[in-house]
Parts: sequence; C-alpha cells; structure tokens
Amino acid sequence: MTLINLIKRNTLVYSRNRANVFFSLLSMFIIIGLMAIFLGNMNADSVVDLLNQYGGMRDAAADRDNAEQLVLLWTLAGIIVVNSVTITLTMVGFMVEDEDQQKLSSFYVAPVNRAIFVLGYILAAVIMGIVICLFTLGVGEFYVWLTGGILLGMEQFLQILFYIILNVFMSASMVFFIANFVHSTSAFSGLSTIIGTLVGFLSAIYLPMGMLPSNIQRVLKCLPLLHGCSLMRSVFTETALKTTFKNCPNQLTDGYKEYMGITIHWGEHIISSQFQVFFLLISGIILIVMSALIQRKRNTVVR
Repeated sequence: MTLINLIKRNTLVYSRNRANVFFSLLSMFIIIGLMAIFLGNMNADSVVDLLNQYGGMRDAAADRDNAEQLVLLWTLAGIIVVNSVTITLTMVGFMVEDEDQQKLSSFYVAPVNRAIFVLGYILAAVIMGIVICLFTLGVGEFYVWLTGGILLGMEQFLQILFYIILNVFMSASMVFFIANFVHSTSAFSGLSTIIGTLVGFLSAIYLPMGMLPSNIQRVLKCLPLLHGCSLMRSVFTETALKTTFKNCPNQLTDGYKEYMGITIHWGEHIISSQFQVFFLLISGIILIVMSALIQRKRNTVVR
C-alpha cells in the first residue's frame, strides 16, 4: 500500500504542476518546431530528389505526398523516444528535489524499507513515461489520419507498445543512475537542460545518421538511445517506405534506411532488431543494478 501511495504522490506532483509538464515536453516542441520550419521540408526534399534521380518515371505530386508522410512518421518515432527520456528525467528529478529539501530524510524515518521509496520514484517515472508516450502516439496517429496517411495496424501497434515500454524502462534506468550523482535541485535542473538538448542529437533526430561524421556515428551506435529510435522507426515507416520507394531498387531503399537511422549498420552487417531489444533490456538492467549498488553503499555510509 505504501508503494502505491508513493507512486500516486509522485505522479500527482508531476501532473498538477503545469511547468513540470511543459518543460518535460520542451524537447518535443523544439523538434516539432524545427521540423515544421525547415528540417521536415529538407528531409522530404531529399527523398523526392532521390526518387527523381534513381526512381525512373515518377508521379511528382504522389512522390511529394509520400515523402512528407514518410518524414512525418520518422519524426513521430523519434519524438516518442525523446519523450521517454525527458518524462522519466523529470519524474526522477522529484527524488533529487525531495533530497534537496530534506523530505527524503523524513521519509526514511518511517518504518519502511528504503528500497520501497526508491522503487516508488522509478515506477512512477515508468508509468508516467508510458502514459505520455501513448498519448503522443495517439495524437500523432490522429494527425497522420488527418493528413491522409495510413494508420498503424494492430500488429504494428502491439510492436510499438512493446518498444515504448522497453524504451521507457531503459530511459528510467539511465536517468535514475545519473540522478544518483546529483544532490541539488539547481544541479539537476542544469543537467536536465543538457540532456534535453543532447537527446535529439544522440537519437539522430536533429541530423540524420548519414549526415554525421563516421566517428560520431560509431559513438552513437554504442548508445541504447539510437537503437531504441531505430526500433521505433522500423515499425512506423515500414508501410510508408514500401509506398514511397515502390518500383525502386532495393539498394535505394536500403541506403535511405541506413542514412536515416532506420536500420543501424556495424561494419557490413545490419544490427538485427532482436539484438537491439536485447541491448536495450540489458542496458536497463545493468544501470538498475549499478544504481542499487550505489544506493546500498550510500545507505551504509549514512548508517
């Protein structure tokens, strides 16, 4: 019962504060703004140019519409992954805030295992992250429907749901691990700003993978964020890719998928979705275990 109350308390603290909600979604608003102003058109233009150059005789109007839908779905996949990070980051920030305001010490006086309090922050972050990501998915699908796009099928939706849960779990584990080294609200606020800015680059949203230097690409391929984004993109863009690149050589489609970070290559090999799922899951588990060890050591020192 105590755990449920803690989860409820943390989710209410988030949802009742409009500033928390706004700033946790700020990265999403920035991505939408950039896409609306110039990045969306730039990405769509690159698809149209690619089709004109290699696709033979084409319907220019249809190609433009298909390219815009493809870029829209590619962007939506990235936004969901970004939200999985920024929402959980804000939620875990309440633990730092409670510690800074000495509320955490008051909680620890209660005859309850300290792990319950920590679990309350993590589970609240995971729950709220999943809820906001599903809401983002719903709004995004509604916009796709308004613009004449094809909605996700049931099988695709279930895949996206699984990937949302996986990404939120990994993101919550990552930000909780980071939060163990921050003990003041001001420091965490600054850290949140940095992470919120970097997440768009780390998941190759602001700039597609193909536009980044090879050394940067290799670094990003070692981070779970890019793989989470790749999993999302592969499902969101599956139908749109077939429609857009219809009657085009497979090499053209494969090259575009690699350029946009829909598929991730390591050397000459494509990293499979099964490995990416495993990588995200293991990354989250390792970060949780490391966080638990840090918490245990800290509790030992306090005693």
